[in-house]
Amino acid sequence: MEKKIGLRHSLAYGGGNFLGSGALAVSGAWLLYFYTTFCGLSIVQAASIFSIATFVDAISNPIMGFISDNFHKTKIGRKFGRRRFFIMLGIPLMLVYPMLWIHGFGYWYYLVTYLLFELIYTAVMIPYESLAAEMTKDFGARSRLTGFKAIFGKLANFAAAFIPGRFIAMYGKDSPTPFLSTGLVFAGILIIALIFLYVYSWERSPQELEMEAKKEPSLSFVESMKKLFIDLYSTFQIKSFRHHLGMYLGGFSAEWLFTSVFTYFVIFSMHQGSENVSNLSSFNSVIQLVATYIFISYVVKKGFSKPFINALVIVSLSVLGYLAIFLIQPSHTVMWLYAVTFVMGFATGGVYYIPWNQYTFMADIDEAVTGRRREGIYAGVMTFAGKLVRSIIVFLLGWCLQQYGFVSKAATQPISAQYAIVGVMVIGTIVLGLFGIWASALFKLNMSSHKVLVNEIERLKSGGSMKDVTPESRAVFEKLTGFDYEKCWGNNRIGYKSKLQ
Repeated sequence: MEKKIGLRHSLAYGGGNFLGSGALAVSGAWLLYFYTTFCGLSIVQAASIFSIATFVDAISNPIMGFISDNFHKTKIGRKFGRRRFFIMLGIPLMLVYPMLWIHGFGYWYYLVTYLLFELIYTAVMIPYESLAAEMTKDFGARSRLTGFKAIFGKLANFAAAFIPGRFIAMYGKDSPTPFLSTGLVFAGILIIALIFLYVYSWERSPQELEMEAKKEPSLSFVESMKKLFIDLYSTFQIKSFRHHLGMYLGGFSAEWLFTSVFTYFVIFSMHQGSENVSNLSSFNSVIQLVATYIFISYVVKKGFSKPFINALVIVSLSVLGYLAIFLIQPSHTVMWLYAVTFVMGFATGGVYYIPWNQYTFMADIDEAVTGRRREGIYAGVMTFAGKLVRSIIVFLLGWCLQQYGFVSKAATQPISAQYAIVGVMVIGTIVLGLFGIWASALFKLNMSSHKVLVNEIERLKSGGSMKDVTPESRAVFEKLTGFDYEKCWGNNRIGYKSKLQ
């Protein structure tokens, strides 16, 4: 019998996203600016830090997913949980976050501290992302958990935008102190959030995991690594996951590019103060919070595809609105920036919420194909893919701006750099958004198809014969997995040592 998910559990689970959204929102909006303005790094040097981190993530993300999926086989994992142990471990390690925001050091200090925090982030977030699928199988309950996660993400985004602005107003725009102060405040928030997450969450029962462990032989290190890479590759063989990944990378890449360049757009292209960046971003986060409530019910009624397409269309129209403000230079510029930000914030609420909600259902589709639960490996692939694209975007942004004359530590930028900032923001966001729209049109999972999928999985788990499948269940399995029904439930070569290997 499933445990009942109460309000305190939803709040605690949602609060974990202060790390996923808040810490990344501060870094995404300000870290590149901090490096180039206060740390003496060129924009290419600063951008290279994000790119180098990607190579580390290429190893750490999938390995962390693999470790999390298999950690229950260790004595520590059995005692503290294969997911929750890493959440507990991350609580004191959040004190590393303020180290990113100390000025006066060289390139290697900022590279090492960023890499260290990225490893800590990976070690906590991948198990965290796997928890919702373990805590409940119910579509509505899981959607509420991910809804609270999205809502807290918006609160975290608001804090990430609002808090630096208040410190900038206090210490001045030419001081690096606001960023260190922000890092210290966020470290405290993250520690509290992870404590509540650890206390009010749970995983699948040790008995159930033990039964699964008995089905799998003990593996040597070499065989474990072989299993890791086979399982990683196998995720891309699942039809729905490929479409989901296209939605996630298209939508999130568009938003990451926009977030990374928006600070430069407001300060250098629109000639507004850095405090205005904070205020506009705070306003954006408030609108996202309201929009998330709307998108939660929208997704339950209409599925994932249509709401996501609508959100990305609005995002594209919004960046065209920013372009119009830049070209026209109307009076009351700040008022117009707020007007477009209102529309952008509404759409962004859906773009952020939908992929991370639908991600929690990928392990169910994978189970239909493999007969196994592999939440961690999917979290590893998702997190790595997101970081890979984010680092590529930041590096290309830095390279592009330098080609057009961007000058680090300068109060103003040449007109060529100003136009480059606007061009990257508008063209890049729209192109990436169109990719997300295309992938979304192919995605077929919704509430009704998920219910059919889960019911059929439970029937097979109970010893039901695949020969007794109903036409509806067959159609849903084949539509979501991309495999003939007879080749599902482990009757394939998907993943490590399946029945036919």
